[in-house]
Amino acid sequence: MAASTTFDRISGMILLLIGAGAVWHGYRLEVAFAADPVGPKAFPIIVGIILVLSGASIALRPEAMTWEAGDYGRILLVAASALLYPFILEPLGFVPATSVLGFLCAKAFKGRTVPAIVGSIAMAVVIFILIDIGLGLGLPRGPLGV
Repeated sequence: MAASTTFDRISGMILLLIGAGAVWHGYRLEVAFAADPVGPKAFPIIVGIILVLSGASIALRPEAMTWEAGDYGRILLVAASALLYPFILEPLGFVPATSVLGFLCAKAFKGRTVPAIVGSIAMAVVIFILIDIGLGLGLPRGPLGV
């Protein structure tokens, strides 16, 4: 198939608009009190600025890309995995559900099976430790307790 920069241009513009919306929302966010010096406004503003800069860079400097037959299947696998994730998160728990998502994404990008399994489990466990234990934010534990 012929190389095209249209996808990058459209994707860049979408990121730019989402980022602009995040910055706008961050500035409009009203906080009754500021618990820390930075406050809750900073996060959407910082993320929004990063998205605006990234989107502008992608839109203004697109890379010509060609699509091969197998690319669509990989994209569909990643999209299906992301759509499946919320449905398996509560019943399975964070670590198993995130491991499944990581494994399917690794396989979509032609990862070898054993490293994909080990890597996805390790990633899920590290994220669980950082968020659930480190930050004290409860994640779904499922029947295995993780």
